[in-house]
Amino acid sequence: MSKLITRFEIGFDDETKAEIAALKGKLDEVARVLSAKKESHADGLLAAMQAEAANDAPQDEIKQLGQWVFEGQPKGFITAHVNSLGQAAMSSMPIGDIKPSGDTWVVTEDAQIRVPTCLYRRLKGQFDATNWQNSAITRETVNDVDYLSGDLDECVPHIDDVLAQPNWLSESVPKITDADMQLIFIKNLSEVLIQRMHSMDRFSEDDYAIGGEKLMAWDIVFNDLGNEFGIVTGFNEYHQMMVSFFKQCTNNQTMTSSLNFHLTTMIGKNLRTITEAELPAFRAALEACYA
Repeated sequence: MSKLITRFEIGFDDETKAEIAALKGKLDEVARVLSAKKESHADGLLAAMQAEAANDAPQDEIKQLGQWVFEGQPKGFITAHVNSLGQAAMSSMPIGDIKPSGDTWVVTEDAQIRVPTCLYRRLKGQFDATNWQNSAITRETVNDVDYLSGDLDECVPHIDDVLAQPNWLSESVPKITDADMQLIFIKNLSEVLIQRMHSMDRFSEDDYAIGGEKLMAWDIVFNDLGNEFGIVTGFNEYHQMMVSFFKQCTNNQTMTSSLNFHLTTMIGKNLRTITEAELPAFRAALEACYA
């Protein structure tokens, strides 16, 4: 029996070996390029996702300085301005006595000699700092009559005239009494004051109380000492506060008072704006005392 061949050996000459090596080198280069593109695509996708996430992040609203910043502020603040960082503030100095210097506004040397005390209050939020060197504005006097067109008597109907018109109400409809008109006024007043508290973010919280020098005119406040509500009606140049207090007693009686006191007194230190949870009690007390 002849011997079986169990092994074959194939040999390549040097030229064939060189061609195979060159082909292997090309394949390795193709694999490297594909791997690099894959990694580059992943990095680009990650960068795009990060950029999208940054765009989705909440951005602070850029506010425009205007007469609205003086709403509810003491009359002593007569100017407002923005610095280079977009921070706004109010001042008791007229525009002629303040000037831009460096990155912010300062009181002029002449004004520092003439007026030793300057009221200053920082405003919340980020403001437009474009052309901030010319951002100073002067508080304007608002006259509600200016918003009405024509003659005032022609534009605003008198309630007495309306009620006196014949056939305006049928006999089955109850007449509107003075007490009804008073209640309507008080309810409208409370809604206006509450809406202002909401729009200007003036409510205190359980762990954060707005009081002391942070109080401003038309704030709805609560006196912890007297367990009574109040409405701030203004301040004077001596940092004295004017407040109308009212409360409903447990025996269904009501108590009202108007006080002028300094912010550093016991009442001043214990006064804070109301919380949103106290709104029902505030409405009830106000209507009980004045309606």
